[in-house]
Amino acid sequence: MGFGAYMRVTNNKSTPVTTLINDVECMYDSGEGGSNPSYFNNLTIPPGQTLPSGVGQYIEAKDSGTCFFVSSHFTLQVIGGNAVFITESGHSYSGESATGVAVHIDNSGDQAQIDIRIS
Repeated sequence: MGFGAYMRVTNNKSTPVTTLINDVECMYDSGEGGSNPSYFNNLTIPPGQTLPSGVGQYIEAKDSGTCFFVSSHFTLQVIGGNAVFITESGHSYSGESATGVAVHIDNSGDQAQIDIRIS
């Protein structure tokens, strides 16, 4: 098992936004181990809302087998907007903000917290 995180996306716009997940590599997905980055694929977020509610959707990097020497990653695309690339390496998640898509990551706990804010 790899390092996990709870992820959520907040829509700070006045109109709904839809997100896509692309380029998932070396991540548990579709409920495997409880991890599901695909939750954010084709997800429509109403204005002023954060999805999912609570701590967020659990995601987890794979760090064994062919993924042992590879950084785990995925891309979150905002339809009609920019994309952000999220990666995990050495039990630390990282990602760079893009215009209109802010990424905030806290790796200090047992599980990381990834908050993405769309404006």
